[in-house]
Amino acid sequence: MKLFSNFFLFSMLMLLISCSSLNYIEKNHEKNIEKIKNCAPYNSEPVNFEIKNLVDSERAAEIRAYFRKNAGLDLDALAASEKTTWEKSVELAVFVAKNIPHDNQKEFLQERNAITLWEYSRRVSSGFNCRWHATILSELLLSIGIKNRFITCLPEDKNDGDCHVVNNIWLPELGKWAMLDSDMLEFVIDDNNIPMSLAQMREAVRQGKALNVNVLPGFENSWVAKESGKKYMQAYWAKNLYWFSAHATYGFDLEGKRNLPDFYTCLVPSDFDYSSAYSDNYATSNSAAFWD
Repeated sequence: MKLFSNFFLFSMLMLLISCSSLNYIEKNHEKNIEKIKNCAPYNSEPVNFEIKNLVDSERAAEIRAYFRKNAGLDLDALAASEKTTWEKSVELAVFVAKNIPHDNQKEFLQERNAITLWEYSRRVSSGFNCRWHATILSELLLSIGIKNRFITCLPEDKNDGDCHVVNNIWLPELGKWAMLDSDMLEFVIDDNNIPMSLAQMREAVRQGKALNVNVLPGFENSWVAKESGKKYMQAYWAKNLYWFSAHATYGFDLEGKRNLPDFYTCLVPSDFDYSSAYSDNYATSNSAAFWD
C-alpha cells in the first residue's frame, strides 16, 4: 500500500504534543489491549520496497573520533571489547540516558545527527525527546557496526497525540531483534531473560501477557523502576504498539537535511484505515518485510 499525505509532518507534530496523562493511558489499558487483539492480522502481501544498508564507514569513523575527543567515549575500545552486542548496546544506552534527560527540546535543529544532538545537549542541559534520544543512540550503535533502526510506535487512536520512538537492535549472537529505550530508561525481557523485540512485545500484548519491563543499569531508583512506573509502561506499550513507522535505510544523518536515498515505511494492520503520510512513504501489512 502506498500512502498519500504528509506523514513526516504528522509524526513530528505528534512528538511535539504534550504527553498524555497517566490517568488517560492507564484508564484505557484494557481497551488498548483489545484493539490489538481484535485488529486484522499481518499478512505476506508483496512489497515494492527494500530496507537498505547505507552505513558510511568514513562517517562512522568521524563519529567515533568526535565522541572520543568531546565526550570521553571510546567507541573504538567498546567495539573491540569481548562484550556481546546487547551488552555494548546497553552501555551506549546508559551513556545517552545519563548525559541527556528526557524533555521536550527548546530549539529546532535543521541537522539532527549524533554530533549535532550531542552539541545541543551540552548547550541545553534539560535534554530532549524520545525521537532525538533514539536518533543519537542509533548513530552511536551504527558507528561501531551494530545494526539498528529507530522505530516510531503509534496508537490506533488518531486523536491521541502521543507516540514513542525507540531503537530496535539486531543481536547476531541470538539471531533476533531487541528493543532498547534510552529515553524511558527501559527494555523488556521474556521468561528466559532474553530482551524482546517490538514485534515480540506486540505479540505478547495481543496474547494478553504482561510485559516484563526492566530498567537500564544505574537507574534502579528511577520512576520507571517503581511499581507505579512499571504499571504505567504496561499501559503505555499497549497503547503504542498498534502500528509502526521507520526509515527504510540503515545509515547516518537520516533526520533533517538528508542526502541518502530514503523514505518511511509503515507497518499497519490490514484493516487499519488512516491517511497520514506523504507520497514517498509506503505502508504494508507484511511484518516480515518491515522488520527486515
